[in-house]
Amino acid sequence: MRRLGVEVGVEAMSLYRYVPSKADLLDGVHGTILDEVVMPPSRGPWTRSVRAYARGFRKALVAHPNALSLFATRPAVSTASLRHVETGLALLRAAGFGVDEAVSAFQIIVTFVVGHTLSTHAPASEDERSVPAYRDLDATEFPTVLEAAAALADHDVEKEFELGLEVLIVGLAARL
Repeated sequence: MRRLGVEVGVEAMSLYRYVPSKADLLDGVHGTILDEVVMPPSRGPWTRSVRAYARGFRKALVAHPNALSLFATRPAVSTASLRHVETGLALLRAAGFGVDEAVSAFQIIVTFVVGHTLSTHAPASEDERSVPAYRDLDATEFPTVLEAAAALADHDVEKEFELGLEVLIVGLAARL
């Protein structure tokens, strides 16, 4: 709260006039970012809606990389976050999933989107970055990594996201 106060040019204590606690502030940021997600239409195949939701959610997260950790740690408590849970669960229930499976499926989708985005788009300072030297590895100990070194060097994380999303949806559809 002190850092926010400095950023906006007020004393930290005056912020509590607008936001009761740091948790409420973080829930507000969480909800504000979720409000940017374009919710999929409820008509058409559920698989298309899930893909659209996952891509829209990822787009909102990528636009706010400094807030990514909030989505890995905050439960759905604000009205904005609960709207997303409601939409996701309703979509999955309408597809034919039972209540418990819809909850699990929604959690899996959200966890995949957040986890993949966190692993590929989270900001890191210069002193936190590591550059792998795959080509310098011992060929007897890491033959498969060496074989994949060229692919790892220019790996397309967006294609990887799409593959993961497709595998997830195909798996859920098979389960259904």
